Amino acid sequence: MVAFIRNVSFDAGDPFALAQFWSGVVGHPVHPECGPGDADVVIEPPGGPRLYFQGVPETKTVKNRVHVCLQPGDRSRDEEVERLLGLGATLLADHRKGPDDGWAVLGDPEGNEFCVTRAGR
Repeated sequence: MVAFIRNVSFDAGDPFALAQFWSGVVGHPVHPECGPGDADVVIEPPGGPRLYFQGVPETKTVKNRVHVCLQPGDRSRDEEVERLLGLGATLLADHRKGPDDGWAVLGDPEGNEFCVTRAGR
């Protein structure tokens, strides 16, 4: 038997607040048994690994060695970047080279990097 990805885990100063941001990103709700002040919070998208937010006392200080890459579903990469910026993400690096090439690196509200790639690839 092979292993499967159970979680994509995020360290967080405020796990519930960060989970609310990511809930908006992926369009799935925070687990109904999770709430403000919980030490760990979960989002369980159907068919995908769950997102796990774990409370830690320290803040992020260096670049992530592993990160999430998002592919837009029903909009362009640039439209998705604008949507995520509206949710509270920040643009960290712009590697877009036209509508069909490149990616954007964004940061979530706690500074975790993630990428938005072009749609369809």
